[in-house]
This record gives sequence, structure tokens and C-alpha cells, in this order.
Amino acid sequence: AIVSSTFLSMGTTLILGLLTIIFLFLITIFHYPLPGIHEQSITFPKLYLTGYFIAIIIGLVFLSYFGVRFAGESKRRADAVNKLQQVIAKEYELESLGGQAAAAAHSLGTPLATISVVASELKKEIGNDSDYSKDIDLLIGQTKRCGEILKQISKKQIIEDNFLSKTNIDNL
Repeated sequence: AIVSSTFLSMGTTLILGLLTIIFLFLITIFHYPLPGIHEQSITFPKLYLTGYFIAIIIGLVFLSYFGVRFAGESKRRADAVNKLQQVIAKEYELESLGGQAAAAAHSLGTPLATISVVASELKKEIGNDSDYSKDIDLLIGQTKRCGEILKQISKKQIIEDNFLSKTNIDNL
């Protein structure tokens, strides 16, 4: 019953504790004499048997109660550690994602600049030809827009969590 209080639910521990008390009561009333040096039947006084019965029940209740409390605290601590590990994993993932976004923005900057230069040169060569002028203006506008988006991505930084940055793993 005491070991079950640390691993099983409160209801199961109560049922097992009650069964233990019932069986202890039955053993206190219906028991055989102890074997040993004296082969004749040694009977213990009722007060002695009652004292043993009460002492074992008090020990059972006391240790089961603290087993339940310590198991509950241990479960809460394990849940807190699991949640903390999830937060740390998410922070790591976000940091990695931010680095990848900055690298992608840097890598895409050169081809985008090339497209912008070629579109500007085409606009100069074509002049005010109405068939292609609108398309080239759209192309130049979209390359500028993409450039601004890439600048925003590369400038975005992850907001640092003060709690996690000031706390070491031992304290957690």
C-alpha cells in the first residue's frame, strides 16, 4: 500500500489501504501461534495485539500520505520540466528559422538586384512603348517590393526572453 501510494492514483491507494487494514484486522483476530523455542501455544495479550494493529495502521496511513504528496510533487516537477523543454525547443526552432530566413534573404538579394537592373535597362531601351512599358513598370515595382520584404526579413530579430536568458539550467 505504501509503494502503491507513490505510483498509483489516490483512489487505488485508498482501496489498497482499506484492504490492508481489513487483512491486518483479520490477522490480529485469527492467527496461529508463532513457532520457535516454545512449542506450546504462546498467546499474546489482547492489548499487545491491539497495539501492533494500531501501530501498523498509523505507519501505513502516515507513509501512504507522504508517498501521495511526494509523488504529486514529483509529477508536477516532471510536468514543469517537460514544458520547459518544449519552450526551449521552440526557442531553438525559432532562432534556427530566423537564421535561415536571413540567409535566404541574403541569397535572394543578388538575383533580385539583377532582375531589377535588367528591367531598368529594358525600360530605357523600349522608352514609352505602351505595349511593354506597363509590364516593365510592374516588374520594376514588384522587384522593389520584394527587396523591401527581404530587408524586413533580414532585419527581424527574435525577441529575447529575459527569464530564459537570466536563468541557468540548474536553477530551472
